[in-house]
Amino acid sequence: MVHRRSSGGIMPGLCSVPEIKVAVVDDDAITRFLLGSALRENQMTVFECESAEALFTLLQHARLDVIILDLVLPQINGLDALSYLREQSAVGVIMISSRANAEQRLFGLREGADDFISKPVVTDELVFKVKSLALRVHHQQGYTSKQSSLALANCELLIEEQILARMDRTATCPLSEAEQRLLVLLVQQAPQACSRKSLLHCVSRSEISLGNDRSVDTLISRIRNKLRMLDCTASISAVRGQGYRLQLDDSVPI
Repeated sequence: MVHRRSSGGIMPGLCSVPEIKVAVVDDDAITRFLLGSALRENQMTVFECESAEALFTLLQHARLDVIILDLVLPQINGLDALSYLREQSAVGVIMISSRANAEQRLFGLREGADDFISKPVVTDELVFKVKSLALRVHHQQGYTSKQSSLALANCELLIEEQILARMDRTATCPLSEAEQRLLVLLVQQAPQACSRKSLLHCVSRSEISLGNDRSVDTLISRIRNKLRMLDCTASISAVRGQGYRLQLDDSVPI
């Protein structure tokens, strides 16, 4: 069920953001249509998915800014889909549900959801939150327009291609969006350490710190493996009580 309050158009008081791409994931066709219509009225590009599997297929060829994800979905539920998304991407996620209890809402936020909205959804509220989240997404992606590559010792991070490569281009490794975000932050902070909180925020963009950094450790492990595959002399070391630090030489083992 969806509640509408306004006559449509761009929400006042919030500056417009170009090319906001949103996926509405809900197994109810009427909900997808109503939410999608409200977002399209506000000049957003909307993709409608009836399942988590359809969303995963979409993500193989489309870059999204925000995903509106229903908690109750067939086969793969919303919380499981969220966990997968946070391993692969830093896309903004707003979860919606008419059945979520306090424990499920807390779990969703811990797993990296940026917000949780109860059904029936008020479209004015949803549009405002999607635009606010998209602004944050675009702001954090701002580095891509300023730099096309970053040096990592004898390797290079090619930002547009989302690839880690040896300087001589004899070997390359693809990166997930989340892996690239963490690596960019580590490069920008080097040689200082990045806190677990800042790394988790980089992945999930959630402003609520709930102490769940397992996804960060998993991503760091994957990045380390890719550095090894390229024989990169840069390394990532754990800093006790803080987080992780990028060393741009081979003085500390990966």
